[in-house]
Amino acid sequence: MLSLATVIVSSFRQAVEAERRIVIVTHRKPGEYKVITLFNKALRAGAFLVALVSASIAHAEWWEAETSHFIIVSESSKEDTQRFATELERFDNALRYMQGLAVPGPEVGESNKVRVYRFGSTDDIGRLAGSSQVAGFYIPRAGNAVSFVPAKDDDSDRFDRNLDRRALREKTELTPARILFHEYIHHFMLQNFSTSYPHWYREGFAELYGTLELFDDGTFRIGNVPQHRGEALFALSDVRLTRLFDHNKRLDGQDLYQSYSFGWLLAHYLNFNPERRGQLAAYLKALNAGEDSLTAAKRIFGDLDKLQGELRKYKGGPFPTMDVKPAHYVAPKVVMRQLTAGEEAVMRAHIRSERGVSKREAQQVVDEIDGKDRQYSDNLAVQLITAEAYTDAGEFAKAEAALKRALVIAPESQEANVLMGNMFMARAKKEKDNAVYAQARPWFSEAYRLDPKDPRAAIGYYMTYYQAREAIPEPALIALESVFDYSSYDDGYRLVLARQLLDENKGKLARSVLAPLAFSSHKEAEANKVAEVVDAIDAGQIQDARTTMAAIFAKQDEDEGK
Repeated sequence: MLSLATVIVSSFRQAVEAERRIVIVTHRKPGEYKVITLFNKALRAGAFLVALVSASIAHAEWWEAETSHFIIVSESSKEDTQRFATELERFDNALRYMQGLAVPGPEVGESNKVRVYRFGSTDDIGRLAGSSQVAGFYIPRAGNAVSFVPAKDDDSDRFDRNLDRRALREKTELTPARILFHEYIHHFMLQNFSTSYPHWYREGFAELYGTLELFDDGTFRIGNVPQHRGEALFALSDVRLTRLFDHNKRLDGQDLYQSYSFGWLLAHYLNFNPERRGQLAAYLKALNAGEDSLTAAKRIFGDLDKLQGELRKYKGGPFPTMDVKPAHYVAPKVVMRQLTAGEEAVMRAHIRSERGVSKREAQQVVDEIDGKDRQYSDNLAVQLITAEAYTDAGEFAKAEAALKRALVIAPESQEANVLMGNMFMARAKKEKDNAVYAQARPWFSEAYRLDPKDPRAAIGYYMTYYQAREAIPEPALIALESVFDYSSYDDGYRLVLARQLLDENKGKLARSVLAPLAFSSHKEAEANKVAEVVDAIDAGQIQDARTTMAAIFAKQDEDEGK
């Protein structure tokens, strides 16, 4: 008989699809590859984040902490930054342990580590995101996955005299760290397992593991209740299972909102109820084999009204948890360094650049950092940061000058080569001169030589041919495909790769790349376009699939021009 741990591992291996909610946004730099409307540049319009510049009047020190899978840049003390980095890496290690993967695993390369910017308060993060309701968010960009969370905790409950209630909230409330945990689960699973599953499942499992609790001895606990979902779970009507499992119907409004909390309840119940053991894994396997969702649910779970009643009773509690103690636990290694004065001088502006900027915002960032590259002419990081900002604003001569200084400081700087390539790509687009794309090519080629794991270098090299409408040579095709393991969490990369595979008449491969996007939602209009591509492939209509894919990118071009 399988153990509960085995059942959870078997089911959790299937949680692979990235979520599309307010805390996930996508914004491309000039020259980067394009994305469907569903993954469009978010919050391009709106007020510029002036308040961010002066949010912290008192000087605070900045520290960088690097682990096997994260680079944290934090406006806090050394001790606090190190603690936060350790917690994040332990969370990753717990996920790896549950998947039977090596801990900490193979070297991923610096560009593939999630970069976390941690500064200010939740108000600062809300201003950066363009919404006061956002306490932290994550952007899944291949080679530049970033997250933004506050350094200062929300202490709004400090006057609560009920210590038990405060302790419970501290363990399971939707803190910025837990938002990051939730989003990282999507990132982790898409990067490690290429399969596709429905909205309720991927969100339910992200909630199930997002409340994972870490203990000092290396033990972690699975199954804690996400308290932030409690109100929706009890105040709103349950989603009917016949509707939840029917992927031919569109979930919207209350049903879509409730699918997060109800998805958690269903995932928790199917994993922890011994009588239902193995059913969830069988259902997920059936979906990936092509069986209709509702048909598979009725066959595997049996009477759905009976299951609905069991869930109604189950949500009254108690909810079991499971403690896992990894064998031979070793605390994560964290490398610390304090940022230089030059880095501190440009960090707030750099954070806005990393978030993504509109044309007007890009110019305002440049107004803030202009001249810092000359002031700190011997500082590599400052040259790179200012060059990126100049490129965003279309000031290509200044960007090139800063990058040349960077290459004098560090002739083997892989980052400088990537940014030089990006600069020429942005210039080619702005000047509408296809010949300029060729000038980007040697820089991406050298960056790819220096780090073949960096998706930006590989994708950039490929795009110099595609954007120039030139024949794409074999080395560029190989480069594009070679970084799949490091880019699969990025929807935009999947679209670019699938388009190329369709052009090569490799429909079956293109389908496997697109499947997680096509089957990730209940008939969302944008996802339907990707599903149309998959349907055309299944019908053997490759030309129709190409036509629909072209329409996806054309729509994205149209939206960019608005």
